[in-house]
Amino acid sequence: MIPSIAVLLTCFNRRAKTLNALEALFKQDGASAAFRLNVFLVDDGSSDGTGDAVREAFPQVHVIDGTGDLYWNGGMRRAFEGALEYPFDYMLWLNDDTDLNDDAILRLLETSQILAQQGQDKTAVFGSTCDPLSGELTYGGFQRRKGPILRLRHVGPDLQSPREVTTMAGNCVLVSKAAVDAIGNLEPRFFHAWGDVDYGMRLRDAGGSVWLAPGYLAQCDPNPAAQRWRDDPSLSLRDRLAQMNSFRGLYPPDWLLFMRRHGGVMWALAWAIPYVQLITRHLKFKLSASA
Repeated sequence: MIPSIAVLLTCFNRRAKTLNALEALFKQDGASAAFRLNVFLVDDGSSDGTGDAVREAFPQVHVIDGTGDLYWNGGMRRAFEGALEYPFDYMLWLNDDTDLNDDAILRLLETSQILAQQGQDKTAVFGSTCDPLSGELTYGGFQRRKGPILRLRHVGPDLQSPREVTTMAGNCVLVSKAAVDAIGNLEPRFFHAWGDVDYGMRLRDAGGSVWLAPGYLAQCDPNPAAQRWRDDPSLSLRDRLAQMNSFRGLYPPDWLLFMRRHGGVMWALAWAIPYVQLITRHLKFKLSASA
């Protein structure tokens, strides 16, 4: 039987990127013959006509109007809810700025099916992305560092074999129905980020596993603006902290929820580490500037 894949996207004022992502999605190798797509896109109050453009260019897409304040986690939750009304074998989470390679879905399916044959049916398989210009890793998985304090490091794929990781980002993830049945939708209390990372951790807690498919499966530009609080030496301490605490950074309610849920008995130390690192990094910038 041909597997059915419910594809989930959320967008806000990125008309060109969203249309490009959908074009790459619908021209996938094996579409209709090896798998069927049912696409659910939440347009969260875009003012640039994204929703109408999608309806015109891709009438087969279920376009769901958002409230304007859903952000990534809320938008993906809404798309998830829409997908649950239809039968599916897999869910594919896809960011609207992620352009899939032509064979991406076939490779995700192959990895998921190999894992299922090995007895691992509750899986999330991430398709790693690279910078279209440099070819360097932009989004991959997260591996827990050794030690009692929860610390995650960003890791890329093995080029030949699936790589098991602790959790993943949400840019391009194939989630099996068994995984969805086990843990359901994304956590509603997360605002923008961390819902994807939390989902992978919850899946592992439920006896599932998270993997990177071999090689790079898509292209996605890096987002340097999201890391200015780490890397920009010109920021004042106040501005650095404000950017760190924004919804694109750690965002205190989300960071606290994530660490209390997954950080174990030493969650408070894990929660505090980024703030200590921010202060020490800021002091190093100032010392370097005055040298």
